[in-house]
Amino acid sequence: MLKHSLFAVFTFILGGYFFFKGNSMPSSAALFPQLVAGLVFLFSGAMVFKSLKEAKNGAGEPAPQSCDEQKIHVPRVILFTALIALYIFLIPRIGYFVATPLFMVVTYMFLRAIGFFRAILVSLGFSVFIYVLFVWFLKLPIPMGLLERFFEV
Repeated sequence: MLKHSLFAVFTFILGGYFFFKGNSMPSSAALFPQLVAGLVFLFSGAMVFKSLKEAKNGAGEPAPQSCDEQKIHVPRVILFTALIALYIFLIPRIGYFVATPLFMVVTYMFLRAIGFFRAILVSLGFSVFIYVLFVWFLKLPIPMGLLERFFEV
């Protein structure tokens, strides 16, 4: 329970950071971080409620797993961290709407989360959603990179 409560406090603080940073933005741009902060507050509260309920029912912490199951694969963590750094490096150079779908597909394949075609569909759908929300609806500038000549910003 302590582990979940500490994580809930951390996410609650993170949500507060999003909320207060959102207040310093223009009103149209502030909506999204404030919505995210609200969701973070909601899920943090749900996490605390669930851990309190489990503690009351005696479920408590799950039994510790064997050493093999808890082992952290350091090379995979380093490679994934390098992927994130590469993604951040590429956004201003090739554009958000090229870098993000590539990053998502590579990440899904790396994590073996879903199949290749579903990864492509999810990443393209997410990119369209981000374009509609931020570029078309909120009129916020997003680095277009290679696609700049195809889209007027």
